[in-house]
Amino acid sequence: MRIDKAWLEYNKQLLDYIRAKVDTYEDAEDILNDVFTTLVTVVSVNTPPGNIGPWLYHVTKNRIVDYYRSKRRFEQLPDELAQEYPQIDAIKSISKCILPMIRALPENYEQVLVLSEIEGHKYKDVATELGLTLSAVKSRILRGRKILYGSILACCEIKHGKTGKIVDYGVKPSSSCSNC
Repeated sequence: MRIDKAWLEYNKQLLDYIRAKVDTYEDAEDILNDVFTTLVTVVSVNTPPGNIGPWLYHVTKNRIVDYYRSKRRFEQLPDELAQEYPQIDAIKSISKCILPMIRALPENYEQVLVLSEIEGHKYKDVATELGLTLSAVKSRILRGRKILYGSILACCEIKHGKTGKIVDYGVKPSSSCSNC
């Protein structure tokens, strides 16, 4: 079957099929034009498909899927919602509570956590400064973090985002936490 004959035979049927699947007549015409552009391209490069009708419907279905994949609908927000609000960084906000919680730890854990986590010293330097082995420093940091984590959970309700990042927190109403 020649391209012009296929166009005449399937033009109306395909347009009706597409029109039933998309919102506007203009979009349906655009998809139909893409389908026949594909037919012209295939015929110019290869021999035309043997049974052109099912092939045209298959290509049409794929073009409709492509149309919905590429189409992004965004609704306009009302002006009062569209305003920029400053985003509060939960990590920075909660970090103000962390130092008092670290200070409340037993001294051997407090020292290593302040030096390593707050002041940013390397574990080896912390070990030298405190006269401990590197293994002892690592062990105290690990134990101190566990105790600190328990203190945080006892005082605060932590909300995590989809990626696990802290997005919000609040002081638990039932806690007697004085550090936040």
